[in-house]
Amino acid sequence: MKKATFDVGNLTSILDFTAVEKRLSALPGVTAVNMNAASTTASVAFDDTKTSAEAIAREIEACGFHCRGEIVPRHLCSPDSITMPPARRDAPAAPARDEHAGHAAMTQPAADRKGTAAPTTSRDAMAHEMGHGSGGDMQSMVKDMRNRFLISLVFSIPIFLLEPMGLGGPLLRPPFGLSMNLTMFLLASAAILYPVWPFVVAAWRALRNGVLNMAVLVVLSVGTGYFLSVGATFFFEGQQFFEAASVLLVFILLGHWLEMRARAGASAAIRALLDLAPPKATVLRDGKEIEVATADVVLGDIVVLRPGNKLPV
Repeated sequence: MKKATFDVGNLTSILDFTAVEKRLSALPGVTAVNMNAASTTASVAFDDTKTSAEAIAREIEACGFHCRGEIVPRHLCSPDSITMPPARRDAPAAPARDEHAGHAAMTQPAADRKGTAAPTTSRDAMAHEMGHGSGGDMQSMVKDMRNRFLISLVFSIPIFLLEPMGLGGPLLRPPFGLSMNLTMFLLASAAILYPVWPFVVAAWRALRNGVLNMAVLVVLSVGTGYFLSVGATFFFEGQQFFEAASVLLVFILLGHWLEMRARAGASAAIRALLDLAPPKATVLRDGKEIEVATADVVLGDIVVLRPGNKLPV
């Protein structure tokens, strides 16, 4: 039985973890799946005679989420593994020749020995699919979500002034002789269509995996208000709700941006903790002191500590 921790990217909300857990638990040989919201990782216990780390990483990709591979502390980097230090997430994968080559290096699903590339997409490509643009590490996704919030806010302010949602008459008049509905349509399209895109992608991905998450609710609520208002503007007589849909999205984006900021900070702190462990540990086995890799220390070992040593476990 083996246990491995995998980096899972492009999680829009904590509820997205349900899709990953559902798919991984169905794999032959997988006995337990635990998702960590702070570090956006999946800890999987599996029988390595029935499945492999590469198969688990491919299944995470099949869910629509990006998996950079198995996450290990730097002292576990091995010469024959493919690693990528998180400081250079956009760098091409290269063999790590130094066991201390990178902090919290990610062991990528390697290409097979016949030269066939592993079926993984780049983090930039997955971030682009999510609507987050290039450079899809957590910090860049936080900045992208902040930008979407600001764009939605900027266009929602004049919408609110045109239609103060029952607080009185309009505080602003449509410019250039445009009708109220057409002006609201133009402003709401700018405030909604681009900022809501990550939720649209996440909702489609969730439905494809048979899961209902927050993104589905966001798209249902904002999309219903927007498209009903488009119909009332161009196709039939009715009430338009552009201001309700745009203001609702502003608050959703604000909350999501703050959540992602908190998760990004927690993720960096947790991964830094992995590097506090020394690469080697001295243990007492059969009456002899031997030096082993920290990962090879098992329950029941007596660890020998000398003045100045770090605690390996």
